[in-house]
Amino acid sequence: MRKLIIFKADRGEIQKYRQQTGTRLGESFYRVANANSVPSLVTTIAEHYDCSNKPLPEVGYRLTEIIPENRDCFRDSGWEVARVSEYLTEQPLPEEGGFDAVCICYCVYKPLDPDIEWSKEAYRMAPTLDSFGGNQAAYDQWLETQKQPIEK
Repeated sequence: MRKLIIFKADRGEIQKYRQQTGTRLGESFYRVANANSVPSLVTTIAEHYDCSNKPLPEVGYRLTEIIPENRDCFRDSGWEVARVSEYLTEQPLPEEGGFDAVCICYCVYKPLDPDIEWSKEAYRMAPTLDSFGGNQAAYDQWLETQKQPIEK
C-alpha cells in the first residue's frame, strides 16, 4: 500500500513552538526549507512516503531529529503525534504512481530535556533477498555492486 504520511502541527502548536524556542516567522525549520511557501504551509513538520505494510504512526509517536553533520546519530524530537486521520482512495491507482492512502498526523509540541544526548545510533540492516521482494536477479545485481576490489 502506497501511503503519504504528513506530520502537521495541531492548532496553536506552531505559536507554542516559537515561544518556547525563540523562533520567529521565517526562521522555522520548514519555512527555511520552503522559503517561497505561503505562511499557512508552515504547519507541515515532515512528510514521509511509505510503501511498506507497517502500521501508521499512532498517538504518542515522536518524530526523530538528526545532526546534519552526523546522520547516524539521532534522538526523539519535541513533536508528538496527538491524533491521526487516514484518507483512502476510492479508485484503484494506475501502476505508474499515486497513493492508496493519505495519512495526516496532527502533532503537539512537547519538548524533551535539551540535555538528552544524541546517543541513538542508526541501525541499518543488511539487505536480504526478501528486501528485494524475492527477486533473485535484482538481489544478485545489487550484491555485485557491493563488492570491493582487493589490492595485492
